[in-house]
Amino acid sequence: MRPVIAVDATHLKSKYKGVMFVANAFDGNRNIYPLAFGIGDLETDASWHWFFTKLHEAIGECPNLVIISDRNVSIENVWNKVFPTAQHGICFYHMKGNMKRTCKLKKHDHILMHFEKAAKSYSIAEFDCHFRKIKRKEHVAQYLEEAGLHKWYRAHMDGRRYNVMTTNIAESINSVLRFARMMPVVHLIGEIMNLLVKWFTERRDLALNCTTTLCPNFGEKKLRNKLEDAARMNVVKVNNAQYNVLDGYMDGLVDLTNNSCSCRKFQLEQLPCKHVVAVCRFLKVNVYSKASRYYTRKTWMDAYSDSIYPVQPHGRWDIPEDVRSQVVLPPMARVMPGRRKKLRIPSHGEGTIRRKCSRCGSGGHNKSTCKNNIPLRNVY
Repeated sequence: MRPVIAVDATHLKSKYKGVMFVANAFDGNRNIYPLAFGIGDLETDASWHWFFTKLHEAIGECPNLVIISDRNVSIENVWNKVFPTAQHGICFYHMKGNMKRTCKLKKHDHILMHFEKAAKSYSIAEFDCHFRKIKRKEHVAQYLEEAGLHKWYRAHMDGRRYNVMTTNIAESINSVLRFARMMPVVHLIGEIMNLLVKWFTERRDLALNCTTTLCPNFGEKKLRNKLEDAARMNVVKVNNAQYNVLDGYMDGLVDLTNNSCSCRKFQLEQLPCKHVVAVCRFLKVNVYSKASRYYTRKTWMDAYSDSIYPVQPHGRWDIPEDVRSQVVLPPMARVMPGRRKKLRIPSHGEGTIRRKCSRCGSGGHNKSTCKNNIPLRNVY
């Protein structure tokens, strides 16, 4: 995997409640690759420290590791105690929502557009261009600076977060398990294991049948699009190692010795940008040799080479005596009367959008199913 991990926690909906912690990464084909699951009582410093400790036991020392999360205080307090050499980034979607709520911004405020472009910028010059427009509202710029520019802006981070800007992969796992989270813990674990068995089997078959050099849905697709763009660019040789690529917008200076480009997409994504592709065409060099091994078919196959087996029936379990002798009591949770809530309370700005029919202007349907009478108008 690319060494970028998204962590998140979601509430359980069973009788005794609790919290499920998840840690996920992306495989080379941009599929969700679950790394670890954990169940605790609450999102506290102690719970997150325990989960990060178990995650460290699972993946070991990982160089250039980047951890992406929301702005949970407990995560901020404990992540560097377990992963001291890692870098921590903030999900820019959560950052955007917090900024809208704290700074009282409207839904279509132009500041939000500049924030999104600034967060996804590859070059510092492009970031400065958008951040200058954000500074027109001083309280917004101050809020973002206090959060730490290096945590939500891709190019300012000391580590490399590739194109992982949000914790959507963790949120997706929470959504897939939304019904399983209503079950008791043992059954929840069983559902998780069945999900992993299914995913590993399907993706192993896809990787074995893949005939492209890079993963088809991400690396190969992006590189082919760049080949079309690069065909219209002019390449000027500066010296034996550097080439200037004229693309009609922001020219790129490619250095093949350092494997770098002035647009910085090549360095931050480890996948040839359009300028590098143009130089490879000019020199008749295999462009696939410039792509990171994270995007190759072989690495994709290796990710799913091991098999995951479903949990056997309880009668076949081989339980060690030291575990059998332990008495496990249910958590001291107050069970509230009434039916338990199953749907998450939406955050600020996440309310359901009520759409109107473009034919009659009423809600609850669209023009294809509209049966309302439309008054006739005189046309002069």
